[in-house]
Amino acid sequence: MIAELGIFFLILTFILSSLGFVIPLSGSTLKEVISQTKVSKIIFFSTFSSFLFLSFCFVTSDFSLNVVQKNSNSQLPIIYKLTGVWGNHEGSILLWLLIMTFFGFLFSLEKKTDKEFKEIVLCIQNSLIFLVSSFVLWTSNPFERSFPPSVDGADLNPLLQDPGLIIHPPFLYMGYVGFSIVYSIALAILIHNKNRKVYFETLKPWIFISWTFLTCGIGLGSWWAYYELGWGGFWFWDPVENASLLPWLTGSALLHTIIISSKNRSLQNWTIFLSIITFLLSLLGTFLVRSGVLVSVHAFANDPTRGVYILFLLLIITAVGFFFLLKRNYNFSDKVQLNLMSREGAISLNNIFMLTLSFTILLGTIYPLISSVFFKNKISIGAPFFNSVLSPLMLPISLGMMFGPFMRWQKDDIEKLFSRLKVLLLVLFFFSLFIWYLNHGGPVLSVIFFILSAWIITSSVFEFSKFISISPNIHFKKIPLNVFSQTFAHIGIGLIMIGATGSSILKTEKIQFQEINQTIQVESFNVKFLGVKIIEKENYLSQMAKFNIYKNGELIKTLLPEKRMYNTGKQVTTEASIHSTLLGDLYIAIGDNNSINKNSWTTRIWFNPFTIWIWIGVLFLVLGGMISFTRIIIKI
Repeated sequence: MIAELGIFFLILTFILSSLGFVIPLSGSTLKEVISQTKVSKIIFFSTFSSFLFLSFCFVTSDFSLNVVQKNSNSQLPIIYKLTGVWGNHEGSILLWLLIMTFFGFLFSLEKKTDKEFKEIVLCIQNSLIFLVSSFVLWTSNPFERSFPPSVDGADLNPLLQDPGLIIHPPFLYMGYVGFSIVYSIALAILIHNKNRKVYFETLKPWIFISWTFLTCGIGLGSWWAYYELGWGGFWFWDPVENASLLPWLTGSALLHTIIISSKNRSLQNWTIFLSIITFLLSLLGTFLVRSGVLVSVHAFANDPTRGVYILFLLLIITAVGFFFLLKRNYNFSDKVQLNLMSREGAISLNNIFMLTLSFTILLGTIYPLISSVFFKNKISIGAPFFNSVLSPLMLPISLGMMFGPFMRWQKDDIEKLFSRLKVLLLVLFFFSLFIWYLNHGGPVLSVIFFILSAWIITSSVFEFSKFISISPNIHFKKIPLNVFSQTFAHIGIGLIMIGATGSSILKTEKIQFQEINQTIQVESFNVKFLGVKIIEKENYLSQMAKFNIYKNGELIKTLLPEKRMYNTGKQVTTEASIHSTLLGDLYIAIGDNNSINKNSWTTRIWFNPFTIWIWIGVLFLVLGGMISFTRIIIKI
């Protein structure tokens, strides 16, 4: 009965969302009777109800449902029964749909947006919901019964039995799907074509909140992969990782251009274009995950039917978006001349470089598919290609982040700019020499990236320091919130670059058979292996190793990496153990017992310099996004 109620509310969402395009086609009479604002609220309630009923089926282990039988087990801890709701294709798509209706619901609560414009936005949003709900009903029904019912479930994928599943997918989806309302508002601006400045102000907070959630989701996913997969890295250039990075890059370009578009009438056409393309790239990521056309550790499904359906939805949404863009000939930018020697010019140049990077990553991600289909060649494009693309493009992007905030709006003079920055340039010069000295003899690429990172952080702090007076007493001037957000975000980028450079280029790795009581030196640490014990948990058997970590002869930490064998399915996972410091992470994973010498085990030990700075940098980025969003809301 519970499952039937779930499918009932899902069908209700489908029917009600169809009003998104039925009402505009029916004439003015129906528009007066049925409000899209009210419909959006009911749609959210019905979708939320459907999601709750599915969650109840997971918690109560209703194995008569196919999705519960395949992705849960009676021995599964309750927390993973709940997260198992979205740890599969069907449930994750329902979560996607729920978040889409949630953003429609939030926009329906807008009180300062005029009624006509709000109705257009919600009409577009409900039409998107209709398309996604049709996909759920026809190809991904989570309430499909399994006959005969299973006595026990097949279990949740062991890699997903982790706290990371609780927070990573919801945050990532909030970012992905958040750009659906950005898309809807952008199309509404094209259709309504009035009060442009006001509507761009309406668009701004939704961009910032979506970008912030996406940043947080990507950061959490990277952190999860780092400690869970046992390979010692934070980014694999996996196709699905790349697919999440693409809307983040275009979204980053978008949140810079929206500032200009809402300030004056330049780059408005570009803002609309980026709003459309960012949501399309979010859908592309979904297609890559669900279709199985590319091999990925993130893939939920390998069903060509689903892939074709998503591709069809992607084509429809793309066609509609660009139809209105071209039809309206939305070219406001010509009305305001853009001077390259200005803050707008610096932002525009950085936009070009970020889009170039996005396009190149996209091409590298899908080219194996293109090669296989059209040239019958199976090739693999990995980290060397993407790193070689990233490296040269980061220099102009870093320079733009360094000098852009110091440039004046509309027009600036290069001599005056350098006059204002002479102290900063002197500091950066000596900073660069210092970093070069520290890394002399090391990889040149690491030196370059450390210098770029130092430039970005130093310039951000220098910009912030203009609001601090130290004479006669230290006191703060009134600091605008946008300065705080900009400073946090740019420092965050600098910290991520330091962490990524250290962890990728300067890491040390040792793989060996290590005997019990044997000590191995890794950088400044002495790692002593104390043995392995068997621990029986609720739904798996753990081989837990024990390592004592010494530095300068003193015990500083005990690490307990594991190998887990799950009772159902007999799948094996590796659980790394990490000692984190600001200077680097000592990262240990345990392998198999030596078949010849039973007193030794395979151990993998890494020292990853500055890795924790990546997560600190992500935190700074998220704080910057939250401050910007808060500032906009307060202003409104």
